[in-house]
Amino acid sequence: MTVLTSAAEVLVATDHDPYVRGTLRRPMVSGWAGHGAVAWRATDAEERLPYLMTLGAPDRVALLVEELLPELRNQQPITLPRGTAALLPAWVALDGTDWDFRWLGAPPPEQPGEDAVVDVSAAEVEALLPVASPTASAQPGDPAVRRWVGVRGPAGLLACAADTSSATGVGHLSSIAVHPDARGRGLGAAVTARLARQLLEDGCDIVTLGMYAENTAGRGLYDRLGMKDDHRFSSGPLQIRSRW
Repeated sequence: MTVLTSAAEVLVATDHDPYVRGTLRRPMVSGWAGHGAVAWRATDAEERLPYLMTLGAPDRVALLVEELLPELRNQQPITLPRGTAALLPAWVALDGTDWDFRWLGAPPPEQPGEDAVVDVSAAEVEALLPVASPTASAQPGDPAVRRWVGVRGPAGLLACAADTSSATGVGHLSSIAVHPDARGRGLGAAVTARLARQLLEDGCDIVTLGMYAENTAGRGLYDRLGMKDDHRFSSGPLQIRSRW
């Protein structure tokens, strides 16, 4: 196992993977490479909590994590390629959520309704999210939000998306939501495409987002926009029990 001591070393070890780039916000970072996998400590883009991130085939990551277990505490937040947890020792478990990482490296196809997408206020979003997406990762007042965009209707905001970009050259989208009464009209695609296009025009070379694995509607939307679907993860606290 090789110890990695900087973000640059983690990037080289992962071939500058888009997911990895989005997690690295500081030049100094602790990480490890071995068994054909990489692990590093960083901040989760959605929860903004310190996580142990991993990348590689599940069987390779399982070997690396097993070697790192003496350095990990119980309830350590961790992100693993989906399927890795089942390959860890029987005295280790993951209480996790399944999610997918999606990304764009080029502007998405033009979507109907993009011309109606404008900057909106946090107060407008505050009225929309409780009915459109109560568990949205970014909320009004969140300091990680750089701007909100949305589509207005006669009675208020119909759709929104947040720009929560923080890593150099990487745009990140959060809290994409559409009012239940306005679904099926392409508004989710419009706000996603418009904000992604703005971030690319502003100088980002990739735009990323995370989605719950069971979000079939979102999966279809992001497929239509040409978002890559390279990484499927499980994230949550690692439960390290006494060895048998």
